[in-house]
Amino acid sequence: MKLLNRFSTGVSLLLLISQPVFSQQNTLNPVIVTGSLSEQPLSDALASVSVIQREDIEKSQASTLADLLQGEAGIEFGRNGGIGSTTSFFLRGQQSKNIAVFIDGVRSPVDQLGALQITDLPLSQVEKIEILRGNASALYGDAAIGGVINIYTRQGTGKAAPYGSATLGGYGLKELNAGYGGVVDGMKFNVQAGTVENEGFSALNTKQKTAANSDLDSYYNQYASVSVEKKISSASALGFRASGSQSNYDYDYASSALTTDTHQQNKSNGSYVLYLHTNFNENWKSNLDLTRSNISYVDILNGSQNKTNYGFGLNEGVRKSARWFNTYALKEKTLLNFGFDYSTDQLVFKGTVANSDSYSMQRASKAIFLGVNHALGNWTFQTNVRRDLLDVANTNANSVVTSINPSSSSGLLGIGYSLSPQWKLTTSVSNGFSAPTAYDVSQNTKLTPEKFEAKEVGLQYAKNVQSLRIVYFETDTNNSIDYDDSGVATNAYKSTNKGFESTGRAEWGGVLIKATIVFQNPKNLTYDEALARRAKRYGSIDLTKRIHAYDIGMKIFASSERKDSHYSTDILSSYTLLSVYASRQLGNDWTARVRIHNLLDESYQLAYGYNTPGRMVTASLNYRFH
Repeated sequence: MKLLNRFSTGVSLLLLISQPVFSQQNTLNPVIVTGSLSEQPLSDALASVSVIQREDIEKSQASTLADLLQGEAGIEFGRNGGIGSTTSFFLRGQQSKNIAVFIDGVRSPVDQLGALQITDLPLSQVEKIEILRGNASALYGDAAIGGVINIYTRQGTGKAAPYGSATLGGYGLKELNAGYGGVVDGMKFNVQAGTVENEGFSALNTKQKTAANSDLDSYYNQYASVSVEKKISSASALGFRASGSQSNYDYDYASSALTTDTHQQNKSNGSYVLYLHTNFNENWKSNLDLTRSNISYVDILNGSQNKTNYGFGLNEGVRKSARWFNTYALKEKTLLNFGFDYSTDQLVFKGTVANSDSYSMQRASKAIFLGVNHALGNWTFQTNVRRDLLDVANTNANSVVTSINPSSSSGLLGIGYSLSPQWKLTTSVSNGFSAPTAYDVSQNTKLTPEKFEAKEVGLQYAKNVQSLRIVYFETDTNNSIDYDDSGVATNAYKSTNKGFESTGRAEWGGVLIKATIVFQNPKNLTYDEALARRAKRYGSIDLTKRIHAYDIGMKIFASSERKDSHYSTDILSSYTLLSVYASRQLGNDWTARVRIHNLLDESYQLAYGYNTPGRMVTASLNYRFH
């Protein structure tokens, strides 16, 4: 804890005092859309947004989305083992179901509990990630309470050329991917395929969970994707994207009948998107996306489909969605965005041979939204409103249907004031909602959507390579859904989270610096206890310096202790992770990288009873033709 306290103090001081001595070297100010649904430079965003670009992904040598995001302000996660295992994200201290994840603008599917199903997305497919912290229901609808993770996959740009990488690492990690993309005769395209393999480690700590099998839990994934976009007129482009993967991973079950039992999940998913981009005139841009995605996973017990436990066996889901999105420049400094979202989800769960415990989930969502961004002198304004209509139903094995038809309106008002070309004050107030999951509805049809109110105020600095943002935030709800002692879901619970977050980037004496620190108090007011697996303090600092032909660096991430669950007294101890890395450019097209993760071999847990990786060396060779 002393180390964490020193770390917190040091990062805070760094973010506050280093600005006057930064160099004036230029850097990119990426264009984002996540903060307002309209294109804008990152420095103009009123919302608290961070961007992870392709260069950052390659430098991290992370194997999973969670590992890549670790250290980003506002993001915490719990994980039941290694690659491929169940992972829960917590954004701004909210429940894991209260986060919205999009891939190329399409919402990622969730299961009947609201759990995300894309946590093993291959990072080699990702070009950029935008992270919006704070309630964004007025922009994105249901569950965007903690914020939004917007993932953009690699698309063809520039001259057509090949690329790829090969990686070897600890625990038998092997990654290989190759792609080809670019622009030819006005057609943008990208094709890619790859594999990830990992021998892994035992997911469960058998000293804490004695019924589990102590064997290694391996992971294997093969994937492919293709994207094509063609100009069909001077003002319109038609595009298609498709991706698919097949993965197998072993896991440990804490309540196995025998310690020799083996458990595995085989998962496949696919996504198909057809889109049309049209400029009706110089002021009006319109996008229409049609999407179909599917997911299937089979639970395997001792080599055969598991047909013994409720909720296990075969699980299949299909999601269909349509989105029409527009931006219209009403005046030079007034931009409108408007449109509609429509989606349907169907999930089927088959258990025993007789399907006596089978059930299904149906969900339909319709929404309209409108936003206005306006600049007036030193002032900037952002207003968003959205109306969502939902149908959520659960059908059991006896064809008994339980359903609700909730509706909700969300709004956001943001204001910014430029104190100077570099300094800006920002503030926002918003409300949002999270609809009951299908499982919640199966337990209680009188549930209503959780309602949230959020507010924040921030101070922002941006100039060349240096940036600083300090935000105070509050998010509250008085009708959170939880389960009482009888196992019945009710809206009778209250929760809150408030705190400060700081993010900063700089160059000081030739050292590139990225630092974050969060102080928060996520609390269940009904039980007067901390929310599970969320720390009161966490943060990171990443330092990189060019020495001759080498880029070398180190990253420190630290987190305070966390309560594991409302249903136990177990505490997850504070921990600090140190990683070091180096890279070298080999000619114009090749880059060699090496990284030592968890250099000090820290022993820690992200969920009670589950192991995490120790010290691990990763080496990769990247190729990109120039």
